[in-house]
Amino acid sequence: MEGMNLPDLNAAENETSYYLDKTWVQCESPACMKWRLIPRREFEGCDRDQPWYCHMNQDPLFSHCSVPEGLFPKISQLQEFGLTLIYSKIPVGSLVLVKAGRWPWWPAVLSPDPVSAEYMEEDSEGDVLKYHVEFLGCPHSRLWTSARAVQLYRAVAAEPKNLKVSLKKSYKVALEEAAKMERATCEERLQLCLFKPQEF
Repeated sequence: MEGMNLPDLNAAENETSYYLDKTWVQCESPACMKWRLIPRREFEGCDRDQPWYCHMNQDPLFSHCSVPEGLFPKISQLQEFGLTLIYSKIPVGSLVLVKAGRWPWWPAVLSPDPVSAEYMEEDSEGDVLKYHVEFLGCPHSRLWTSARAVQLYRAVAAEPKNLKVSLKKSYKVALEEAAKMERATCEERLQLCLFKPQEF
């Protein structure tokens, strides 16, 4: 794929035609998870109950997981061009990073809500809106968060800049827990979660 000319989205005159009537779809390969922009009519022809992968993209420029993502639009552009985001369904028990408010990306596990026993919330078309996560660290905590604030875990090389002193110990513990969980199965991670669905 070297030498491939990708669309220049910095040119204002190209943005409208490039974004118009498109849908952002996330590749569901755990090793990829890249976003691809495809025509809305192409997406409407897909089976929504089946996973979507880069090789299914009819645009040959972006039909392989090795190709970098296109320029991802800002929220204002999503609204302006009526773009839709379709998030892949990450399995329960997956180790992830979550962005909550002003906190840094934080290690967590996708886990069932202890009350509802659900771990994700979908819209009327079956697309993911939110995930329930259990944050690692000291202490553990939980949260329902937007799907766009969740990504698969990758090892963190260094402590985030400007991390509050009060969070440093918990962040260190969270990274240590995540390192131990990386090779565990989803089921094994769920066993390590502290917040579990109530049994009646």
